[in-house]
Amino acid sequence: MHPLFAINESLLDRWQQIEPLVSQEDTWTLWAIILGGVAVSIYLEQTRKWAAKISGPVLCMIGAMAMSNLKITPTGTPDNPVETYDIVNGYLVPVAIPLLLFRANIFRIIKETGTMFLAFHISVLGTILGAFAATLIFWDRIDQLPQVAGIMTGSYSGGAVNFFACKESFEISSEITNPLIVADTTIMAGMFIVLLLISSSKFFLRHYPHPHSAKEDNAENTSLAAEYWSPKKIGLLDIAKVLAIAVTIATVSVKIAALLKAGIDQPLLQAVLGNQYVLITFFSVVVATVFHRSMEKIGGSEELGAFLLYIFFFVIGLPADLITVIVNVPVLFAFCVVMAVVNLIVTLVLGKLCRLDLEELLVCVNATLGGPPSAAAMAIAKGWPELVLPALLVGIWGYVIGTFLGVLVANGVMWFF
Repeated sequence: MHPLFAINESLLDRWQQIEPLVSQEDTWTLWAIILGGVAVSIYLEQTRKWAAKISGPVLCMIGAMAMSNLKITPTGTPDNPVETYDIVNGYLVPVAIPLLLFRANIFRIIKETGTMFLAFHISVLGTILGAFAATLIFWDRIDQLPQVAGIMTGSYSGGAVNFFACKESFEISSEITNPLIVADTTIMAGMFIVLLLISSSKFFLRHYPHPHSAKEDNAENTSLAAEYWSPKKIGLLDIAKVLAIAVTIATVSVKIAALLKAGIDQPLLQAVLGNQYVLITFFSVVVATVFHRSMEKIGGSEELGAFLLYIFFFVIGLPADLITVIVNVPVLFAFCVVMAVVNLIVTLVLGKLCRLDLEELLVCVNATLGGPPSAAAMAIAKGWPELVLPALLVGIWGYVIGTFLGVLVANGVMWFF
């Protein structure tokens, strides 16, 4: 071994052995850091043009990864996980999903998204085709490849919530999922930039309809983010109602999933019907659709759900040990690149054949890769206010179908390959 590499390896080993400034038993300080980091990310997103373009969720993950790899916060290990992070993943995420889906009235989504609903499903098709293409390319180079394909299908159909839901549905090592989270986040941020460049490209503007770009006014980017999340009328009773309903849905889903998992022998049905996240999504959509008039009168669910989602984004960045990632991420990075690029190509090609607007196609690619917050952030960043609500609605629909598709693709890869 060259002496320089030996020195570098020694330095890395010594760096990894350094204890973080905040221990994983210091629960109060960890929560202060998490909530403080989320607050800063939301503040920057709503007040700074550059931050609005990056989006709050990406800022959360970048800030969290920086803190953990600068030895400020603990990363934890599979044998010794950080209890605070487990609380977020185990309890806050199952509650966040219903809160985010209380506006998921299927009939409203179809009615108010119009052609964007079609564009979104084209992007989802691109994700599925990308998963199988990446599986063919990297078949013998990634451990637990069917599970990786399923997780990334969920993530690139709905977002990070579906990433975690699919991850929890499979028995997969954190040595794979931690680098995969970093690869996923990196590609999502990179594709955000690519989509912004395409939206301003003369080539694409010449070949696609682009009615919204004519109204673009980037000077108002930051005010649009702040305007969307402007104060709304939310009462104490509203908070009590939405939290009670969300926790009840999560509790019922967890209990039924355990019963179905134990009582079903068929692997595919067990994977789908015995999945608590699939059931949480299903019951949330049923409530939002059947009782839509009552649910739409209750304030606070979107704000509470978004806040819990930002906490989740911050926490998934905290366990990311970049030294481990550097060793494992290249092939996972390439896997995610293939999926994202196939998604983009399929969306642009089929979108062109269907004569869909460029802005809607790009927002839908963003919605599949990053979820509702990222898609809305792009619409805000580009000054397309008419697309903010449709972007959120199709992104919410991605939450609805993402976990289900992830489980199906994982089982499909196992069956086909």
